[in-house]
Amino acid sequence: MDGEVLKGEITKEEGPAQDALGARHFVVGIGASAGGLEALSALIARLPENLGASYVIVQHMSPNHRSMLVQLIARETLMQVGEAAEGESPQPNHIYITPPNRNIVLQDGVFVLTEPAAEVIPKPSINVFFTSLAEDRGENAIGVVLSGTGSDGAVGVRAIKASGGLVFAQEPRSAKYSGMPQAAIDTDCVNWVMTPEQIAAEIEVIVRAQGAIALPETGGSVPATLRSLLQKVMRYARVDFSGYKESTVWRRILRRMVSNRVHTLEEYLQLTEKNPDELNQLCKEILISVTSFFRDPLAFNALREPLGELLAQKSPGDEIRIWVAGCATGEEAYSIAILVSELLGKDISAYRIQIFATDIDLNAMAVARRGVYPESALAEMPVELLERYFIRREGSLEFNKSLRDLVVFARQDLVQDPPFLRLDLITCRNVLIYFQGSLQEQVLSTFHYALRPRGLLFLGKSETAHQRDGLFESISREAKLFRRRLGDSRLPTQMLTSSSTVVAETKVPVARGRLPGQDEQLLSAVIDASLSPSVVVSPQLDIRHVFGDVSPFLNLQPGRPDFNLLSLIRPEWKIEVQTLLYQVIQRKTQVLSRLRGTGGSSARVSVRPLNFKLSGGEDAFLVGFELVEQVDDEHLAPGEAGSARSVEDELIATREHLQTVIEELETSNEETQALNEELQASNEELQASNEELQASNEELQSTNEELTTVNEELQIKTAELADANADLENIQNSIGFLILVVNDQMRLVRYNLAAAQWLSLGQGAIGDSLRAVSSVAHFPELLPTVEEVLRERRSQERQLAHEGRHYLLRVMPRVMSSRESSGAVITLSEESELIEAQRRLRDSEQRLRAVMSHSLTAVAVKDLSGRYEYVNPKFGEIFGIKPEAVLGRTDQQLFDARLGNLLRERDLDAIRNDGLLITSEVLPLASGERNFQAMRFPLKGEDGVSYAVCVKLSADRPFDAD
Repeated sequence: MDGEVLKGEITKEEGPAQDALGARHFVVGIGASAGGLEALSALIARLPENLGASYVIVQHMSPNHRSMLVQLIARETLMQVGEAAEGESPQPNHIYITPPNRNIVLQDGVFVLTEPAAEVIPKPSINVFFTSLAEDRGENAIGVVLSGTGSDGAVGVRAIKASGGLVFAQEPRSAKYSGMPQAAIDTDCVNWVMTPEQIAAEIEVIVRAQGAIALPETGGSVPATLRSLLQKVMRYARVDFSGYKESTVWRRILRRMVSNRVHTLEEYLQLTEKNPDELNQLCKEILISVTSFFRDPLAFNALREPLGELLAQKSPGDEIRIWVAGCATGEEAYSIAILVSELLGKDISAYRIQIFATDIDLNAMAVARRGVYPESALAEMPVELLERYFIRREGSLEFNKSLRDLVVFARQDLVQDPPFLRLDLITCRNVLIYFQGSLQEQVLSTFHYALRPRGLLFLGKSETAHQRDGLFESISREAKLFRRRLGDSRLPTQMLTSSSTVVAETKVPVARGRLPGQDEQLLSAVIDASLSPSVVVSPQLDIRHVFGDVSPFLNLQPGRPDFNLLSLIRPEWKIEVQTLLYQVIQRKTQVLSRLRGTGGSSARVSVRPLNFKLSGGEDAFLVGFELVEQVDDEHLAPGEAGSARSVEDELIATREHLQTVIEELETSNEETQALNEELQASNEELQASNEELQASNEELQSTNEELTTVNEELQIKTAELADANADLENIQNSIGFLILVVNDQMRLVRYNLAAAQWLSLGQGAIGDSLRAVSSVAHFPELLPTVEEVLRERRSQERQLAHEGRHYLLRVMPRVMSSRESSGAVITLSEESELIEAQRRLRDSEQRLRAVMSHSLTAVAVKDLSGRYEYVNPKFGEIFGIKPEAVLGRTDQQLFDARLGNLLRERDLDAIRNDGLLITSEVLPLASGERNFQAMRFPLKGEDGVSYAVCVKLSADRPFDAD
């Protein structure tokens, strides 16, 4: 294919991202989250300020707090840094920061800011921006995923990769949080895995190198062609891309050239010689798998009814055979399995169900065979289906065995391998859009051959079976659902030869400007004798060789000679030849024109493809001119018949040429539609897996919110701590005695106002050693006591005296929050007045006891329950009992019932009387009855409540009432 045509295709795809001069404006999307500030600073600091690219930073941040990211990033670069604004267009050498609590998208070349959904998801969303970046910039999009938790951005990098852009991920070991970079790497869509500094250097090389890639020029002699490259891929990876649309294949090749930093196709071919695995990488680049569960739900809903009708015609024990062609990672195959299971219900075990899922991408099928998908990939599936067909496995979902056993995965090439047979349903969605028209027709013929009568064909929304209207009838135009028409069909012969044709072509020698062979004269003589006049032409109708006498059909025009067939052929054949050549290129078989009168006879033109290559690797075509006898219309005079036939032939030729132009236009439309489909495919994948990261994202958002909450709580705690510290200062200063707190080295940690006054401590005494405080010398016991407490970790008390004053020293271990001792708490309180009061109390008590001990009257004190609390010696003498044996016992316990009850009654009378009670009593003692004068009165506390009874007994004489 000519270089100019290739450049035109590429320019068309780039669209608004490339101006008239060919300059490319790259937009670099940078996604980051937790730990991303350090990585962002390292990346931005290494980017040149004059590279000409625009940078958009999308970092997860708290929606309720003002971000300082603009100021922090601005310190690292000379480029202009600011928040992205609604309707603003990204400018070169500018860095745009996404505002908090806003999602950002790039739409029609300008920023659009939207408020994110209320649910707990990362704000802003990296996936949302990357997806819009891929749609808007295509091959001029660069995605960078830096440190962060969760997996936001993984879906977006697939969109960038599918659109032809480039993707970087931070090397997980260099990231503080490896979740986001690792999730991006796991998609297998990352071109480079590097540190932030290396990413910046690589972006500089890529941006400066873009536009330097040279494609083959028109008519130039190149050492290798697209066809030879695809032949090498065929031999190495066993995948034939010769029938794929060349524009699609070229985009993938250019992407690999950019990735390997080579500038010409020749250099890339040399690279594949040195590194054959690059052919495998190219194969993977072309085979980007894009699929999801129940992709395009409306189409699956339309499939449900006709599939249900087809299954209803089955009887228990019958086969149900389904082929999912191009299954990728298996989501569509399992979706079909679920649909069949739902339609058959409990009777599913009565049928022999086989679902064949095939693809040529072995890596994608490895994922499909495992049948394990992240929960977010099934977020839009109804809960009842998830519970019925899936088993939860640590954040992922695994198909249950009953459903998994319905699907058989196998590698199969639609172009080369024979199909499955007796099929009830074939689904081949978004595969045909990458094929050329002839290959689409071949695959559709294969599907017709493989289906049972009235079997169903399910295609993608941008695909159709109109190329084979005679084979399929449409059931739903919107859902792209077709039914096999009745009639026999045969397996296309191309399938039996395509695999060998590509390899065989490389063995045909190529000569410049002449046909190959050892004896050209002999070959020409044989051809002249056996063929009609013919010419060999290139796809551009340049004449390369002439056989026989073609003068009745070709005329050499005056002027500079031009050996293009259109310049030499007679005018009435010009449109005819163009139309025939187009039909041959599309159908790959011989095409004949209608008969046309010429010089008293009739002639027709035939065009057929030749199985060898011209110089430059171009296809060769043989244009033949066949003479036949003139047959006039029997209803017309000879002159009129010739004139009418000539007009009719021109009209037919014009119609055929018009049809050719229409088909060319349709082909161009299909290519445009294919380009749109690639973007739509990426968009559908993102829509289908939009919730893929919610579980991890919710955790991340929750963590951010918790950090915000913790920060607020910390501020509150700080204020509370300040208030508590002030309260503690007030409390300790309000205490009149000395308080000191020292650490293990006996250095002052805290002291109160009293300590400062007693020991003459200044404001800067914190940290001073207690041993250096001169006033401590007044209490020699203080330092040894503190040292003992620090050593033994036990509290100590000491009575100290100084200048006639008395003090109480208490030293306790200082217990920290960890329950470990660290230092000591010292209190020194003056107790001079207390000690003096205690001395007076003791003296008073001693005098009272001396009086009572020598009294001739028996004295006793009882509590309200009758238990003795005190008796004097006289009491024991009268009752013949030792005083110490009386304490704590009642009268009933000490004496017989009569005497005990009598004494108790008298005590109660005194309590009830609530005053002095004087009585004369005869008490039956062990020595006999004796007369006593008794005086009883209650003892009352300060509150006036009685708490005891005092009893005084005097023998033989009355008490003085006073």
